[in-house]
Amino acid sequence: MLAVTNLSKGVNIFLTILVILLAVAAICFLVLGIMNERSRYISGKLKSGVLDKEGFDEFLKKRFASANKNTHFTVFYVEINDAKPLIESFGEKNYKNAVATLEDRFYKLFPRGSRICPYEYDALVVFCDEDFDKKEISDIAAFCLLEGHKPIGTITRVRIELDLNIGVCSYNAFSADFETFKQNIELALATSKRSGLNKFTVYSADLMGSDTEEYKYYQEIKQAIEDKEFTLYYQPIFDLNENKPIAYETLLRWNHKTLGVLSPAKFLTIIEQSGDINWVGAWAFEQMVVTYQQHKSKAEDGVIFSMNLSPKQLMNPKLVEDFRRILKKHRVSANEVCLEIVEFAMFDKVPQVKENIERLVQSGFRIAVDDFGLEMSSLKMLENLQCNYVKLDKRFVEQSQDDFLIGGVVDALVGYAEKKNILIVAEGVEDEVTLEFLKERKINCGQGYFFGKPQPPEEYGL
Repeated sequence: MLAVTNLSKGVNIFLTILVILLAVAAICFLVLGIMNERSRYISGKLKSGVLDKEGFDEFLKKRFASANKNTHFTVFYVEINDAKPLIESFGEKNYKNAVATLEDRFYKLFPRGSRICPYEYDALVVFCDEDFDKKEISDIAAFCLLEGHKPIGTITRVRIELDLNIGVCSYNAFSADFETFKQNIELALATSKRSGLNKFTVYSADLMGSDTEEYKYYQEIKQAIEDKEFTLYYQPIFDLNENKPIAYETLLRWNHKTLGVLSPAKFLTIIEQSGDINWVGAWAFEQMVVTYQQHKSKAEDGVIFSMNLSPKQLMNPKLVEDFRRILKKHRVSANEVCLEIVEFAMFDKVPQVKENIERLVQSGFRIAVDDFGLEMSSLKMLENLQCNYVKLDKRFVEQSQDDFLIGGVVDALVGYAEKKNILIVAEGVEDEVTLEFLKERKINCGQGYFFGKPQPPEEYGL
């Protein structure tokens, strides 16, 4: 009898504990449900008045129109890589749900009042009415990349991971109008994509404050432009078989009052970000054309002159007209000038860049793909563009001397170039050993200190 009583008590205790556990579980589920509903409610409130692409652009234009010295805002442009394959693999509904989930995650990252806009089928833009510093921007962009890479569940129980690239630009003196601002974001995005998947690039972040060293350096550059301290140097490109120059590359230099002659590495980024590169580039192009014309009148040797175009120049819609006008003014033909494209990877990623390059080709300019290296070794990249020259990066040439596989890539490139009537130019030729190696590989043109350093035009009799 006692045993039965004890058993009954044990069952009662067990049932009591079970009821308590069930009650606690129910309360937990209720709390989680309330929290999720609250998050959805907040997200919905934030999304009220969400804009499409046209609406967002119009909104941004109005912000620029009403901007003053106290205006601060930042825009994050988030591109989803391989959107079309994702849609084909998982279906449009699952893809759209994944993008919507990404939006919800972003709303929890950005300050209250931020606007998130589905800008393209594969892109979101986020407007933040905040005065962020560089670290805050970098932290937010890094968290966005992490959120994109977290698996997103679908209705078919498949989990999707999104690879993102982000370009960021803040309102400041170097992005003072809508068109320039938009170009800067595109340039930042293209730069991040060139670095690989799940990367971000912040445009002009170091130039935002008037008390920064970069801004003070920019003011010094502006004064140097007024004082005409910028000049052009030239470096020959040689025919390796005939041992004579076939072209001269034009290189911008700054005759600094105290530091001496400075290479573009010291100032190019700043004048690109400020937008001064467009008219400085036009000035340099005209000076090069004048020098070429003078040289041609003295020596009919058939050499051409070449000049690098920066990514920001290639995004300038007036580029082709400006260059045509200068050629017409000095009666020089476009096929006597070669334009070197440094950021060739932007050709298919930024519509304005692609359009400008195609128009330059149609105008008769010779085109060179500069700094061709292992990361660009796919010959498919050259098939989309009608180019006359491919300039091999110095490191690529050095690696090909020691690495059998890279040497094979060079051989394939040489074979392709012969079929397409493209000249290969090896950069960074500094010794006899490299010269002989290039000849063995049937590379017929070279540039480097072995043939001549960048010098003022008079040093080469130009």
